[in-house]
This record gives sequence, C-alpha cells and structure tokens, in this order.
Amino acid sequence: MTLAADLLAGPESATISDIARTVGCSDAFGFSVAFERVRGVDPSEFRRGTPQRS
Repeated sequence: MTLAADLLAGPESATISDIARTVGCSDAFGFSVAFERVRGVDPSEFRRGTPQRS
C-alpha cells in the first residue's frame, strides 16, 4: 500500500482504477476496500488530505 499511497499523493492524472492496476489489483473496489483497511481512509479521502506533488 506504500506504492499506492505514493501514487495517490502525486499528480491527480492517474485514476483510482489506474493506481489499482499498477499495484496489481484488477478490481478498483477491492483495492479501495484493502487500502481503507490498511490506511484507515479510502483512496479518495487520502488523496484529498495529501498535499499534491508536482
């Protein structure tokens, strides 16, 4: 989930589905559930709460 968090903190051009596929999940919903279980927030909330890197 560290790679996913890093990608979510980057520019918002990548969708949650793109990030899910990048980290090996074929299902964006399953990725979101797993991410929330590990990080305590869903990917969208994590992205909103993380300052964007350029």
